[in-house]
Order: sequence, then structure tokens, then C-alpha cells
Amino acid sequence: MVPDSPAEALGAQAPALRDLIVEIVRARHALAAEAHLVSASRYAMGFGTQWRDLLDDTRDALRARGFRSCKLAPGGHEIPVVNDSMVYVWRVSNHPDAVSEFAASPTRKNGFTTPPLDPALWEPSLSEEQEATDDAPGEGELGPVLKAAGDSMPLVLVMVESTPRQLQSIEWAVAVLDGEGKVELRGQEAIWEPEPVADGTASGIESFDSGVPVAPKVEPREQEGSGPDA
Repeated sequence: MVPDSPAEALGAQAPALRDLIVEIVRARHALAAEAHLVSASRYAMGFGTQWRDLLDDTRDALRARGFRSCKLAPGGHEIPVVNDSMVYVWRVSNHPDAVSEFAASPTRKNGFTTPPLDPALWEPSLSEEQEATDDAPGEGELGPVLKAAGDSMPLVLVMVESTPRQLQSIEWAVAVLDGEGKVELRGQEAIWEPEPVADGTASGIESFDSGVPVAPKVEPREQEGSGPDA
């Protein structure tokens, strides 16, 4: 059964994973934007190549915390697995059908048919800092429930929209492949957006569309030389 949202797919790991992904994406965007600026290129094609770094950065950050990954053929991209769900961080291209055509490549298409990993008796947690270990889990430790044969792991798609000038948004959703090979999103949610820039010139000034205007108080001023001390 396909979950209806990233929170359902990721369970208790969702809040901490959300913060970690935002940190990873913002750091990578800053590096890519700086590289684009230094290159003085008139074109953003080089900026768009960060897609592979986003995958590797996310995999490395989660691997350092003890999470496993799966390799998608034929491209060989390693996608981290959290709570038996794949987490694919992707910079959306500037095309109106980019999301629906996400599975156009054979590698990405295989992300929708990947079976669960071999069950692990020890499941890492993002709520505490843990180091990756190759040691076998101790007896009595519980792990993820083995899914039914024939099931595939849910794919949580993290969509990054950006230009060399600005990181515009980070959203995530559960991606589902329909019968025509098009991708649909479930539970799409923005997990980061830039803060609005406040216009300091308008601070303290009330709008004219409501309330009653207050006329300035005017007091008569004595003419110079007309006072008692003149």
C-alpha cells in the first residue's frame, strides 16, 4: 500500500529528516551558486549539474548516521533508505512537465519497482547522533517489519526549485507511477521557502483603505517681536 504523504512514509523520522534535507540542499545551492558566479558563465547549464551532488550529499549524510542505501540500475545512483522508503533529492528542471516526466529515464523508473532491502534488526534514528557501524545488531533488538513479497519501497521525492540567483523552494511528496509511466504526487508539502523581504520604507504607515484619517494638529505660532519680551 502506497503511503499518502511523506510523514506517513517516513514515520517518526520525518521531522528530523526534513531539517537535515533543508540543511543539505541549502549548503549545496550556496556552493553551486558561488561556482556559477566565479565562472562568469552566461548560461546556467553548469549550475544544473548539481543534481548528482544532491544525491551524493544526502546519501553521505544519512550513511554517516547509520542508514543504508540502494543502487538503482543502470545508472548506479545510490539512493538512501529511511524507514523502508527511498529518499530521492532532485533539482526540478525548468520544464512544465518535469515532475510528470520524472521517470522518463530507466534509472529513475527503477526507483518505483525497487523491493525493500533485507530486513535489518537495528534501525538507526535521526533523533540522536549515531555513528555508522558494521557490527551486527544484538539479540532482542527490533527492526523494520518485513514487507510482503512483491512490494516495492515508497519513493519520497524531494523537489528543489532554484536558479543561480536564488533557492526558491524545497518541497517533498510521495511519488507514484501511473499506468502510462507518468508520475503523480501524494501529500505534496513545502518544507522550506525563502522568507519574504520586508519593505522598510513602509513601516509604521497605516493603509488608507481602512480607518479614519487623523488630521495633523496645527497650533497658531506667535509672530516674532510680538511677545512681552520684545
